[in-house]
This record gives sequence, C-alpha cells and structure tokens, in this order.
Amino acid sequence: MIYPPHSPNEKKELNTLSGLGNLAPETVGCLDRIIRLAKQTLDCENAALFVVDATGKWVKSSGNFELTESAIIEAFHAFDRIEDNFLSVNNVNRDVRFDNIPLISCIPDIVFFSAIKLYLDHRVIGMLCAFDRSEKAIVNEHENPLRDLGALVESELARDQILQTNKGLTCIRKQLEEAQKLARVRSDILEKIVISVSLENILTDIVNAVEREYEGRKCSVLLLEGNRLVMGAAPSLPAFYNDAIDGVEIGAGVGSCGNTAFTNALTIVDDIQTHPYWSGWKSVAAQAQLASCWSQPIRGADGQVLGTFAIYHDRISSPSAEAIFQIEQFAHIASIAIERERANALIWRQANFDTLTGLPNRNLMEDHLNQALKVADRERNKVAVLFLDLDNFKDVNDSLGHGAGDELLIECSRRIKTILKEEDTVARLGGDEFVIIVGGVTDAYSLEALVQSLLKTVSEPYSIQHQLIHSSTSIGISLYPNDGSDISSLLKNSDQAMYGAKAQGKNSYHYYTKSMQDDAMKRIRVLSDLREALSAKQFFIEYQPIIDLETNKIVKAEALIRWQHPLDGLISPDDFIPLAEESGLILDISNWVFEQVCQDALLWRKKYTENLQLTINTSPCQYNSSESDITFWLNYLLDIGLTPDAVLLEITENLFMGANVHVANKLYQFRQAGVGIALDDFGTGYSSISYLKKYPTDVIKIDKSFVQSMTDVSNDKVLCEAIIVMAKKLGIKVVAEGIESQEQLTILKKMGCDYGQGYFFSKPVNRQRFEKLLKSSV
Repeated sequence: MIYPPHSPNEKKELNTLSGLGNLAPETVGCLDRIIRLAKQTLDCENAALFVVDATGKWVKSSGNFELTESAIIEAFHAFDRIEDNFLSVNNVNRDVRFDNIPLISCIPDIVFFSAIKLYLDHRVIGMLCAFDRSEKAIVNEHENPLRDLGALVESELARDQILQTNKGLTCIRKQLEEAQKLARVRSDILEKIVISVSLENILTDIVNAVEREYEGRKCSVLLLEGNRLVMGAAPSLPAFYNDAIDGVEIGAGVGSCGNTAFTNALTIVDDIQTHPYWSGWKSVAAQAQLASCWSQPIRGADGQVLGTFAIYHDRISSPSAEAIFQIEQFAHIASIAIERERANALIWRQANFDTLTGLPNRNLMEDHLNQALKVADRERNKVAVLFLDLDNFKDVNDSLGHGAGDELLIECSRRIKTILKEEDTVARLGGDEFVIIVGGVTDAYSLEALVQSLLKTVSEPYSIQHQLIHSSTSIGISLYPNDGSDISSLLKNSDQAMYGAKAQGKNSYHYYTKSMQDDAMKRIRVLSDLREALSAKQFFIEYQPIIDLETNKIVKAEALIRWQHPLDGLISPDDFIPLAEESGLILDISNWVFEQVCQDALLWRKKYTENLQLTINTSPCQYNSSESDITFWLNYLLDIGLTPDAVLLEITENLFMGANVHVANKLYQFRQAGVGIALDDFGTGYSSISYLKKYPTDVIKIDKSFVQSMTDVSNDKVLCEAIIVMAKKLGIKVVAEGIESQEQLTILKKMGCDYGQGYFFSKPVNRQRFEKLLKSSV
C-alpha cells in the first residue's frame, strides 16, 4: 500500500502531544480497563491502544506481542490517511489497504481488525483497536462499542494532558479531581453494563455514584415512553415529588425535563420559583426543597431522545462549563445502559414472540405450559391444551394472497385474546396454528363454554381487503395429566385431536383419544407411500360421463384420479389429495393426470366423436405456485396434436376470491390458448357473482347439494333455476352435478340446463368401461 508523503507540519503536530509519554498511573489504569472492555465487548482475543507522540510511541495492549517503533509509526500514518474515522475489516488478508503494514505482520495470525481514530485538539493522535484470529461480523460505527470507548480514551488523554501540563496549578488540581470522579463513575458503570446488570439497578447506581462523588447534588433519570417521561431512578428525591413528575407529558416549557425531552437540548433553570417552566410544579419543588434544576437529554446513537438526566440543588445555582460537561457525560453513560437494555429486550422479544401477531411463539408457549404443569401438580387440578387450526385458511392465502392471510391471522389472534382470561396463554406456532393453555381446569362445563365461545367468535365473518371472508377453526383438546405427562406429548395429542375435529366437518372440537395416535401414524405412512405411488404406477383414471340433456348423448366426461395401494387397496382422493397439496406432490401428480387424459381424449376423438371434451380437476396450488408452469401443459397439447378445446379445467370458485393477478394471468393464458375453464361446486364457496364477469369461465357446475335437495317447491329449485338463467345471460354453459333421479332430470330439462352428471347416468368407471359407454352413445 503506498501513502502520500508526510505533512510538513507533522512534527509540529506531534510536538503538541509531547506530554503523552508520561501518563499518570491512574490514567494508565483507566486506559487498561478500557482496553479490557474493548476486548470483552467485541469478543476479541486482543485489544490495543496506540498513541504516537514526538518522542516515539506509547502503546498499551491486552495481548503478549512485541511491536517495533517503526511498525507503530507506519500504522499510525496509514490509518491517519484513511478518510474514515472508523475501520472494521472482516479479514485483513483480503484487504489491499493492509498490504505491507508492519503492524499486521507483528501480530501473529491476525484476521479480524477493527479500529477507531483518536483525536486530541482536532488532530489524530492514535487509535483504539481490537483484533482476532477468526472472522467476525462487521458492526457499523454507530453500533460499535469502540465508538464510545474511543471517546472515553480521548477524554482520559485530554484529562491527563491537562494534568501533566498544569499539575502545579491549584485550579488544574481541582479539575483533575473532578475528572477522576467522573472517570470512577464512568468505569464503575461501564463494568456493570458489560456484565448485564439490570437497567433499573444501573440507573440507580449512576445516580448514587454521582451524588456520592459530587456532594450537594440530587439526581434523577427519567425515561421517554411515547410522549411521556416515566421514572427511571431518583432514590434521593422524595417519593411525593417523584409521583408528581412521573408520567408527565413532554412539551415546550414543561419543567426542566419536559422541555429538555421536547427540544432535545440542555435546559438550565437556576431558580425554580421564578422560572416560568416550573409554574405548575413550584409548590411541590419547594416542599421537596429543590431550588434549581439542570436537565440534559439522554440521546441514543441516532441522536433521538431516550430520556433525561437531571441535577437538582437545594439552592439557586447556575452550572459552570465543567458542570455542563459532567452532566453531558452522565447522560452519555446512561444512554449506553438504556440502549443495551433495549437491544437485549428486542432480542428477547424476537426470540419469544411472533412478529406478525405479537402472540407468544412456541418457545415462550412451552415455558408457560411448563409453569402451568407445575402449578397443576401443586394444586391438584388439570391443564387443558387446545390446538387450533383455521379451516380453509389455505384457500384464503391462495386466492387473496399472503397479505390477506396475514390480516386474517392478526384479526383472529385479537378475537381469541378477548375471550381468554389474563392467566391463560394463546400462542401462534406458525402458519394458521395456535395453541391455548388453560390452567386450573376443575370441571368440564367451564372448558366446554370456553371452546364454544372460541368456535363462535372465530367463525364470525372477517372484512379483509373490502371483502367478507368466512373462516372457522377446528380445535383439538388434550388434558394434563390424563392425555400426557409432558409438554411434547400434550402438544402432539392435541394436534392429533385437531385432525379429529376436522374429520367431523370443521368448525368443531374433539378431545384426544388413543385411536387418534393410530390415525396420525397412518397419515404419516400414507404421505410416505404417496411419494412412491407415481413412480410405482399405482394411480389410474376413472371417468364419469356428462350428458347433453337435449340429445341424451355423452359429450363430456370428468376425469377422476384413483390410487390403488398395494396393501390398503383403493384409497379415497379425500384422503390423499390434501396430503399431496401440503407436500407439493400435487404438481407432479397433476402433470401425470393431464398427460393421461390428453392421450385418452386424442384416441377417443379420433375413434368416436371429435367434439368429446374431458374435464380435469385442478388444485389452487397449480395457479398460485411459482413452480407450476402452464406452458408445460400447452406444449404437451401441441406435441401430441390435440386441440386445446378437448380439455376443460375445473377450478373451485374460492380461487376467484380477490384480484389475484398471478392467478388471473394463468387462467387467461389457458383461455387464450383455447382450453376451457369450468367453475366446480358453484354456490358453496366465497366468490361473488361479479367474478364471473372478471375471470374467464366457460362452464358452471351446480353443486350436487342443490340438485339432490331439489323438488318442485324447494328453495334449491329456485336457486338452480336462477343460476341457469344467469349463466345463459352471461353466455356460460351449465352442468348439473349429482343427478340421481328422473324427477331431478325432468326439472333440470325444463329449466334449460345444458348438461347433467350423476349416478342416474353412470357412476365413475374405468377407461375401458367408459370407452364402451362412449361407443354405445355415439
């Protein structure tokens, strides 16, 4: 590294520091402590202080290594010419600025290096540095402890220079005594900060130390919370006075401290009884025998006000320049303690609370549950662990986006908290899963009432992104000690009970039973087997005919996937499709289904009817997942020579919720390519009729629940007729699902329904049987 020539005034600048070669013993001791603090706070193996004067060098270090005078001088010049006051390097071996610097070669195996320039009389006189043999995370200047420790070194060196050059003068001796007092207070408090003494104790110690070293002073530290000052420490002030100022709202002219916090500037009131700032507190100050008050803002590293440090006297008094310097130093020490405490509190909160909802996370929940179990053992009662999982949350997330899902979770959390007692705990485990801990359970009635209240409150409609969303929850319940003797078993069993609640139809609750353990193990095994099913060719397709109600011929068919398990036999799609969606396997399975159906459509169109259309059920995952690429399907159609109108993709209507551009784009790409879109289970989801205009829809499939309950005088008949009329107005074809009787068929024909599907015509059949039905229909 090449540096410019030395300044012609450099010798003169160094001469101003000629006294630094003979530091006072107390200064050396204080600097030693600062070096140790630098080493401890940065968690480094070594720290050192280098100061260069006209006679050569003065060096202090926490390590055992020898440095030559030339190495120190060269390092001093090198660092002096770097523009930044602060330097932190993760690895000096990869930084060209450290090439050919003797200082680096003198310290064995140095890797990490961090340093801050030291100034005296506006000139660089040296550096305080820390180094280590391993890489460390780089911290910016405002957060690095070297910034504050370097300021302490400068203060000590300045104090020592005054002592050395003026030690024969009485006034300087007094200044030295004051500086030593300040140094003692500063050093004592910094050590307590390093060993993580509580903020309350540190602030009290600051006040006590100042009052002990400076006779006749009484002090207070107030902390700023919002726009109010709250008591931090004031052990020597009367309790009635502290009560009077605790919680005061800051503002211009609101006492010394209120004004200081508001203006972020020193406020000096030498006579409380005559000063307008104290008009509202004169009497209480007089009763406390307080005549003057100087207040200094406690500022954070960013310059923002954290609180105030105030000094009171029992007589009218104005501060000297030295006193102002002292109060600034006291406030700075307090700021270090406050910021360290707040940083620790933030770290603790991030480790124990959910950032989205503000609820306890798993870590804190398990701690609360552990305490609840101990209390239950002592008081011989029970603890209930409730595992909540929101119903249809994935649909909301997939359709409206994660922002809407987050809003739903936040509102749901708020509702749950309003129901619980203060001593109960609700935590978010992640996703849409919550755990509630209820201690002191003595009877089933009170727990039952709580559960019913939870179900009712959570299931009330949510207004999310200007839409009304319906959600509910399934609750699994385990009891201590009946259903588990430890945290792990209670959580596992309540989780299994929750799946039992979902199996009952959602928006319900279920207590843990032993059989649920078997169900959970089966679920795990099914998921494992599902991963092998595709490669093992265990899936096959069945088709259910869709009839043209005018010609009574098969014109369409719905493709339905089936899983023939080698041991368990035929597994229902209701049992494995949700698992496939959760695990992400649904994308590969859907691609396989698409290929099989397209091959069948190509064959049957050539052999029987060129107008045959096969419908494929699709998952919301295929439209929301970034891994799902629709060009694969469109390219496959081109590759095998099948026209796109041979395929009709079925989607559930909750996919239309919200203006999801990502989903809409994929639907429009299919539509523009000629692939049809069918809206399945119409009338059972969340969607608005307006979505039929906003999104591409070729076919509506009326849900079987309406068709099967339809009679000449039923409301379901009216709804079916309204859907058919609306669809015709919009140019959309209608398929009625679940037709099981001639009566239902007759009514639908009278309404003008286009197509019918159901057991009245045929149940789902294998491809060989369907081909025979198709052949006979043609």
